[in-house]
Amino acid sequence: MTYKVYLSTKVNIKSLEKGSGIIVIEPEDYKEDEVKVIKDKGYKVLAYLSVGTIEKERSWWKTYNKYKLKQLPDWPKEYYVDVRKTGWRKFLANRAKNLLDAGYDGWWLDNIDVYSEYKSKAMFTALAAVFLKLKAMKGYIMINGGSEWVDDAIDRKETLTSYINGYTQEEVFSRIINYSGKGKFGKQKADDKKFYQSLIKKSIKRKVQCFLLEYTKDEDLKVSIKEWCKTVKANYYISSDVNL
Repeated sequence: MTYKVYLSTKVNIKSLEKGSGIIVIEPEDYKEDEVKVIKDKGYKVLAYLSVGTIEKERSWWKTYNKYKLKQLPDWPKEYYVDVRKTGWRKFLANRAKNLLDAGYDGWWLDNIDVYSEYKSKAMFTALAAVFLKLKAMKGYIMINGGSEWVDDAIDRKETLTSYINGYTQEEVFSRIINYSGKGKFGKQKADDKKFYQSLIKKSIKRKVQCFLLEYTKDEDLKVSIKEWCKTVKANYYISSDVNL
C-alpha cells in the first residue's frame, strides 16, 4: 500500500501515477478539484487536522487560542490545546465535517500526544469523544502519535476500531535529534523502539491499520524498516527531511 504524507510540500498532481493507498495533505494548500484528481487516481485522501495543538498561523487562532496550554518545545508558534474544552471539540467536529464536504475521505489527526502531556481520565475521555464524533460522520480516522492513549485504550479493553481506523507512529526505528534545517536524525532508543513495535503489533491484532513515519537517510535503517513492516503487515513512509 502506498502511504505518503505531504504537509509542507505539495503533491505533484500532474506526475502522480495511478495507484492505491493513502495520501495525507494539508487541506489549506489544495482546491477541491485538486483533491478530486488525487482521488480519481485511486488514492484515499486524508486531510491534516491537529486535535491536540493550535498554531498561530491558523485562521482560527484568534477565536480558540483561549484554550491553549503550554508551547511545544520545537515549534515556537504552536501550543498544546485543552481538548477537554467543549468549545474546542465543537470546532474540531465542524472543521472535520467541512473537510468531508470538500471531498476528503477522512482525517489525519495529529498531536494526540497531548494525552501524554496532560494525562488524565478526563483527557482520555475527551479524545475518545472526538474520535467517536468523527466516526459517526463515516470518514476514515487516522491518528498520528498518541501511543499512550492507544496503550491505555487497549489496557481498558476498549475496541480500538470503535474509535479509529488507522494509527501512525513516528520514529519507531529512527529519531529526530534536531529539528533545524532539514533535520538531524539518529536511531531510536531501544526501550522506545520495543514499546512502539509491541503497540503496533497489538493494534494490528485489533484490526487497526498501522503505519510507521520515519525520518532517516541511513540506507541500512531503511531496509530494516521495510523488512519489519513486511513481517508484521504494517505500512511505512520514510522521509529524509523533517519538513514533510
